[in-house]
Amino acid sequence: MIEIQGHRGVLATRHGNTLASFVEALRLGADAIEVDVWLTSDGQLALRHDAVIRDADIRLGFLRDAVVEKHPATTTDVDVETRTPTLAETLALMRFANATAVVLDIEVKTEGTAWDEYGQAIVSALSKVLKAHQHEQALRVRSFDPQIVRAMAAMLPDVPVIALSRANTGQLPGLYPSAPDSLISTALATGASAIAPEFGILNAQLVTEAHLAGLKVYPWTLVTADEILEALELRVDGVCVNDIALAHETLAGQGMALPPARPISLPLLGSGAMA
Repeated sequence: MIEIQGHRGVLATRHGNTLASFVEALRLGADAIEVDVWLTSDGQLALRHDAVIRDADIRLGFLRDAVVEKHPATTTDVDVETRTPTLAETLALMRFANATAVVLDIEVKTEGTAWDEYGQAIVSALSKVLKAHQHEQALRVRSFDPQIVRAMAAMLPDVPVIALSRANTGQLPGLYPSAPDSLISTALATGASAIAPEFGILNAQLVTEAHLAGLKVYPWTLVTADEILEALELRVDGVCVNDIALAHETLAGQGMALPPARPISLPLLGSGAMA
């Protein structure tokens, strides 16, 4: 079965890293929901893609001031949340939706620099939260930064970690290489159980060598049906997509199994309840 991963929820129709986007991903049916996390100055794990919006750095401010990311490609701009959600709120949402089997795939964001106080702080904060939830919620951690992946793998050996990679010309301290051999060897050395290459560097050699090394392959971010089909032909293990409905349609056309829809609804009042 190919895993369908909702990129920041459903980025095709909702603002990314919002509770509304996560609810929509569950409604459509996803095996995993990918989210991005930063640590605020008041110690909150806030979900947003970019550290800086409107010249305000989420790492230097308070959670209450962290605005949500608005993705220009989305079509829904109603009831925009007043601030970015926290990881704790998202974990509560997953429990409320009976979606603890859906993988919450947490990307730890850094600047790709050498290990520093911020890296230590976010790993410490994240590991504490995940340790408390690892037996009740399906979890996974990913990062472009091998230092983060190594630290999380050591602190939480039961939570799978993924080595993220994008095209780059050299190896920085906080960035996985993109060359197949180097990516695979570095992923293994840092304790990763999977690699997540940018779609532009995905090829048959990378997939074959990763599988031979015991690593799963989850390319990102696939936007069109043709990209999804190309990844399927390479026998990847999952696809990170902006449009979950499109992924369903494409996989169904290939006769593949699909994750179930998980719509959220409030329980109806019992017949004996007071009006």
